[in-house]
Amino acid sequence: MQSDLNRFDTIYKSEIIHMPDIKIVSSNTVTQQNVTLFENRDSSPFQRNDDAVLTCIFKGRIDSFHQGIEHSCRLKSQSCAFVYGPQDNEHLLYENQYIESIAIGINKKFFLNLLQGEDRWLEGIINKIEKKQPFSFSKNVYRLTPHMFSVLRKIQEKKYTDSFKVLYLQSLMNELLLLQFKEICADEIKLGKPNIKEADLKKLKDIKEYIESNILEDFSLDSLALLSGLNTFKLKTGFKTAYGISVFEYIRSLRMQLASEMLLDGYHNVTEVAYMMGYAHVQHFSTAFKKYYGKTPGQFKF
Repeated sequence: MQSDLNRFDTIYKSEIIHMPDIKIVSSNTVTQQNVTLFENRDSSPFQRNDDAVLTCIFKGRIDSFHQGIEHSCRLKSQSCAFVYGPQDNEHLLYENQYIESIAIGINKKFFLNLLQGEDRWLEGIINKIEKKQPFSFSKNVYRLTPHMFSVLRKIQEKKYTDSFKVLYLQSLMNELLLLQFKEICADEIKLGKPNIKEADLKKLKDIKEYIESNILEDFSLDSLALLSGLNTFKLKTGFKTAYGISVFEYIRSLRMQLASEMLLDGYHNVTEVAYMMGYAHVQHFSTAFKKYYGKTPGQFKF
């Protein structure tokens, strides 16, 4: 029998706003042990049959398993996922972590209002929701881009008067969804046009995973090319084609995400984080951080 402590809606107690076709809830949760939360019609904060959900994780990790969707959705810090799961689902939270996230339920009526003329992509979303067919655009989980991060923080800050609250939030939601859909569509276009040999794709995937596992290493293009088994030209152009971002832009984004986690955990000051990220001068780190997040490390930390 499902305990009240294992209901999915226990971590999403704080409702930011409930608009006609959109509901936004947030979570700030500390876990002391592994726990599996169960989501069904009674324990979901959303209208399960009619809402697709955009989940954005600022900090922490949640692994979700949706009935009817083959792959699990493994969300970690600075990532997001767009899923429609009308059946019973499970969400695994790991011990000893702080989870900060926002979940946005988007009703099918919202997509109907967006539909202008023929749009197979939006029509596909609407048809699946109407047929109660689970789907996910998050097989690889999308990164929470700096622009998306900035919009989400504006939603959280609630800097609006009652008179313009709904209008202001609608404009932010439109901006956020446009950014997310651009990521999804760009990903689908890349998958539909493979211009790289299978063997080279495997090498690019391997070097990407190597970078992710050794993010604080002092990389050079030559050293990465040697490790990957590709020449520098193939590595540089192939990585950009495969992942939509240059090798060093990707390294910078991973380091900035790690830096934000370290600042938020409260155990490191700005100077320590700057040096760990490879910056000789704190000011250079602060400038790069502000360019990425729109806030200085000090503003972000507090």
